[in-house]
Amino acid sequence: MNTFQDDLVRAVDYHGHLCAGQIIGVRMARLGLKLLGITDASAERDLIVYVEADRCIADAVGVITGCKLGRRRLKWKDYGKSAATFLHLGIDKAVRVAAGKKFFPGEGVDLIEYFHAIPDEEFFTTAWVKVNIKPEDLPGKPSVKEECRKCGEAVMDNRHVVNSDGVILCKHCAGFGYYTVIS
Repeated sequence: MNTFQDDLVRAVDYHGHLCAGQIIGVRMARLGLKLLGITDASAERDLIVYVEADRCIADAVGVITGCKLGRRRLKWKDYGKSAATFLHLGIDKAVRVAAGKKFFPGEGVDLIEYFHAIPDEEFFTTAWVKVNIKPEDLPGKPSVKEECRKCGEAVMDNRHVVNSDGVILCKHCAGFGYYTVIS
């Protein structure tokens, strides 16, 4: 396993700057891997990680675990929490790690020294959990591919909607879009 410093350098290089989220995310990922008995995340193909915020922590957790959104091994749940769940498919175990208490370094305090000095037991809460992962959420090729009957775009992995008339639609065409077409 890399040192904390080595992991922090990798995370900061990817993220672009040093911040508390990077330090916390590196520590969170290292703890999750340790609890699952993973010593070399780069060689691990049975790990899926769910991050609960789209903030700095997510970048650090992804870098340290080697899990990527595009490889379907990094999942984002929009809970707005500094937490991540580490699921090892090979042994069917999962652990959720959350930054439990609020710690605020004073002005001018070295962030790395400050956050690194807090013991894991004080800084994080952990819980062994069961993750109900659907087959269409597993890494690999799309399990199902449908075509939206309105816009014609492909919809992968059971993310389509079947309306009351039995017509297959993408979420946008079914009225659940996050954007509005203006041209």
